[in-house]
Amino acid sequence: MRNALLIFIKNPALGKVKTRLAKSIGDLNALKVYQHLLDHTMEITYELDADKFLYYDEFIPTKDIWPASAYQKELQKGEHLGEKMNTAFTQVFDEGFKKVLMIMPDCPKMSDSLIDRAFKLLDSNDFVVGPTNDGGFYLLGMNKYNPDFFAETTYETATSLEHALKTINATGKKHFLMPELIDVDMEEDLGALKKMLKLEELPEKLAE
Repeated sequence: MRNALLIFIKNPALGKVKTRLAKSIGDLNALKVYQHLLDHTMEITYELDADKFLYYDEFIPTKDIWPASAYQKELQKGEHLGEKMNTAFTQVFDEGFKKVLMIMPDCPKMSDSLIDRAFKLLDSNDFVVGPTNDGGFYLLGMNKYNPDFFAETTYETATSLEHALKTINATGKKHFLMPELIDVDMEEDLGALKKMLKLEELPEKLAE
């Protein structure tokens, strides 16, 4: 059975990533955090038994950390996250994949075993959803293309998880909820990352 893993990322650029986090720790530190999360995501996905599709949000760079031998690189297409996910899921299901997972590199506790488990859970569930602490989700999986899931919502608000579960329940499909993980979007979410990445302290007047 063919599995596909979709990894949705932003092009790592100063002032363009982790913008909410940047308000308290600065653009440079926010970029450092996001780059760490990208490195972590590559490390835990590289050897997974799945075809891996890496979706950039703005452009596909000529050089990056993701080996072309392991990751097929694509561009996100759509006006908002809901449309972009719909396009990507449609593409891979049309290519014959039977189980498709999408992840986003926002959670330092994401692991290869968690992703493996999500794929296995799609044997007995129509959907698998990984919730984040801020009302969103870090993982979405399905074993059949479900256009209803992507209709009428952007999935770009603090109620994304609520909308997702409401939509799934309305279809009568079976779903499994994965463990909740912390999405690093606020300074208090950093935990040990702050010391490990040696983030620079902002001058007081800039941090205010």
